[in-house]
Amino acid sequence: MTNFFEVIKVSATHIYHSALELCPLSSVVRRRYYHRRTTRSPEVVFGTPDSWEPTVAASSDYGFSTWSPCGRFVAAQTYKAVEIRNQLTLELITILQPPGTIHDFGGGPLGYSPDGRFIACAHYRAGIIIWDIQTGGVAKEIKYSIDNYVQFMVWSPDGGTICTVESDINSNKIVHTYDISPGTISSPGTLQSYENPYLWVDDKSFWIMTMRDSGDGVDIFEVGSTLTRIQSFDFPFFSRAEIGSFSPTTHRVSISSDTRFRIIDIQNSNLLLDDYGSLSHCFSSDGSLFAASGEGIVRIWEYTSGRYILWREFRCPNSPHFLQFSPTLSSIMGTPTGILQVWRLHELPTTPKTHRRQHVGLSRSGTRVATAHELENTVTITDLVGQSPPQFIDTDVEIQRLVLIGNVLVVAGSRETVAWLLTEEGLVDGVIGDRRVVRSDSIWTTSQPTDPWWFGVWGQVGVLVLHGDALHVYHTETGEVLDPTQIPNGVYSDRTYYNNIPQCNTPPEDSWQTSQDTLREGWVKDPEGKHRMWVPAEWRKDWGLGEWHHDVTTQFSHLGGRFVLVKF
Repeated sequence: MTNFFEVIKVSATHIYHSALELCPLSSVVRRRYYHRRTTRSPEVVFGTPDSWEPTVAASSDYGFSTWSPCGRFVAAQTYKAVEIRNQLTLELITILQPPGTIHDFGGGPLGYSPDGRFIACAHYRAGIIIWDIQTGGVAKEIKYSIDNYVQFMVWSPDGGTICTVESDINSNKIVHTYDISPGTISSPGTLQSYENPYLWVDDKSFWIMTMRDSGDGVDIFEVGSTLTRIQSFDFPFFSRAEIGSFSPTTHRVSISSDTRFRIIDIQNSNLLLDDYGSLSHCFSSDGSLFAASGEGIVRIWEYTSGRYILWREFRCPNSPHFLQFSPTLSSIMGTPTGILQVWRLHELPTTPKTHRRQHVGLSRSGTRVATAHELENTVTITDLVGQSPPQFIDTDVEIQRLVLIGNVLVVAGSRETVAWLLTEEGLVDGVIGDRRVVRSDSIWTTSQPTDPWWFGVWGQVGVLVLHGDALHVYHTETGEVLDPTQIPNGVYSDRTYYNNIPQCNTPPEDSWQTSQDTLREGWVKDPEGKHRMWVPAEWRKDWGLGEWHHDVTTQFSHLGGRFVLVKF
């Protein structure tokens, strides 16, 4: 129900066309009913998951959520109230109602008092509301400017003060402290930072970390009667980066920009992790675990031998916001698209240490698929129709991007781009028998100075590789460097504007308008209008709808961090 409530609500018949088809192989429902289908269209031929992910969930319009200090309860905010639930079953324990004059309760963050007796919510109109959890009544209301929006809120260790970082109508970051007993307010100052800061508390004071606009380090301020900069740490990153999370006990910070993030030890500038996923970040209380969500996946790393190593990974169709580890490190909580979910860490499947993000491309006929895991060096070409064994390409590069343009397979590594010519059947041209394809079988190769962070196609002519602010354009069959003046509108070499480029995993232009006309209801048509498919919510993104192929029988889509090929 938590995975397919949207398709069930939209169309009951598509329980059999979509939901049942996308159920994991171990599903009891799939094993009982899958073979009873009266139609075989559509059918997932690549990318079916193996199992459900262990989770408990409650469905509503949830926003901010938080753990109780003891880890036995979770508090979640809806548009009407704050709910307290049991963390094991998410059974509703109590509902904390706002004052009677408040009708729209879409507010700011939640925070338990250190003793767990009170909980505060920053409402964007009413100020800070504090409830006594034992009685369920409002214990205190503290007013502040209705033009401000509270982004961060923490209690002092003695429970007598609350510190907030608020954003005004001009996006200025204003720091306030609230003395709860008398209800007085003080304003230590305004942060000179465009990006969001990070607020925390230790046993003696409130602290704030800000990212410099130049992207070359962070500054730490102590919150007293004024904001006092205590420390500055320099390390290279990139401009317009923002702080995802911070572990005060270990001095490790996650910094994100676009779709990537890095974990850095600010004391020595050591890089502990460089990966993708930037929707929500969180460290555990002791810094031993780190979690990040993005592209339909939540991944958890464990700190081992001086770096973070991937430890657990699970699919979440709509990437959750507000990820938080429980105080006991037994669970992790998040709210994907309004659903409150709790995952048990010990029940999550162990992720192999070599597992990486998957890159996929299809041959022109749509019958062969090329797959590779990020930072590994082997590409696998699989026959999706016949029974022939797969073909392997030893690229000799750490793969960071992969794309098929016509019958040319292009792979971007950390410092070079390599291309192989495929036959109409999808095999590497010139390789006969079972011999593994190697680097010398490629048709061209080029070198670049830095890691590519964007990779796309330009029609059937060129491949675009973006390295920092430098955009390289290569002819797919020869590797010839194309004149930048030939780049279509929307792409500029001095800045990273590329919105108008048709990427390898977006629908053809002639089907895009038709797709958008019906996308709100969840239906997408092929370019010729002969087929239509109900699209789960996690597919309804520019980068996730997939690509219709020439014979109009397959659609290739990104689902929950995996690539799925659907055949009609």
